[in-house]
Amino acid sequence: MYRIRRFGVIKTATVVAVMYMVIVALFLVPFLLLAAAVGGPIAAGRGEPFDLSGIVILGLIAIVGYGLLGWIFTAIACAIYNLAARWVGGIEVQLVDVAPPPPLPAWTAATPASPPAPSVHADRGGV
Repeated sequence: MYRIRRFGVIKTATVVAVMYMVIVALFLVPFLLLAAAVGGPIAAGRGEPFDLSGIVILGLIAIVGYGLLGWIFTAIACAIYNLAARWVGGIEVQLVDVAPPPPLPAWTAATPASPPAPSVHADRGGV
C-alpha cells in the first residue's frame, strides 16, 4: 500500500487547468463553428452583416475562464486535501506492477514473402 501524503498545489492546479482548457476547447469549438454557420444566414436574412469576431472572443473568454476557475478551485481542493491528510493520513492506494506485453515478432528475410498479386493482362485473346 502506498499513501498519497500531499499534492503539489501549484503543479496539480496547473495540470488540471490545462486539462479544463483542452476539454472545453474540444467541446466549444464545434459549437462555435455551428453558431457561425447558422448565424451568417440568419444575419443575412435580416440584412445585417455577420460579425464572427464576437463568437471567437466569447469562445476564448470561455476557454480561458474555465482554465482560470479550474486552477483556482483545484488549488483550493489540493490545499484542503493536504491539510486533511495531515490529520487523517491521506488516501491509501495499492499499486500493481504490470509487465509490458511481449514484443511483436520481427519480420526478417527468413520470413516467407506473401504470394504476388495476380496481374491483369492486356491480351484479351484477339477481341
